[in-house]
Amino acid sequence: MKLDKMTDAKLNTLFKEVSAEVERRKKENSEHAKAEKELAALAKKYGTATIKRLAAITKAKGRGRPAKKRAKVAAIYCNPDNQQETWTGRGRTAKWFKAAEAKHGRDALRIANQGGDQHAGAQEAS
Repeated sequence: MKLDKMTDAKLNTLFKEVSAEVERRKKENSEHAKAEKELAALAKKYGTATIKRLAAITKAKGRGRPAKKRAKVAAIYCNPDNQQETWTGRGRTAKWFKAAEAKHGRDALRIANQGGDQHAGAQEAS
């Protein structure tokens, strides 16, 4: 920014904006300094452990509502080679599912009874 090229009116406006910003920052810094002094006095009076506990409580409250717990989802697919491996069909595709799908096809991996007792892949193997 070339100040010597600016008009007097623009320089005066710039000066007012800069002065206002300097005053705002001084006020902000003095408020921070005041808060730090108050915290130091409280820490001296009650101990730093108490202040840290209060800070932790304050942080936890400011985060809004806690996330809702999601219900468990029943598995839809089962690995015919290892019946312990199941996948709900949600989220990232299981590694075993990719390999088994190429070998058997998606429909063969589907669990026939959603209760989990019978697996479509196990019926084909029999």
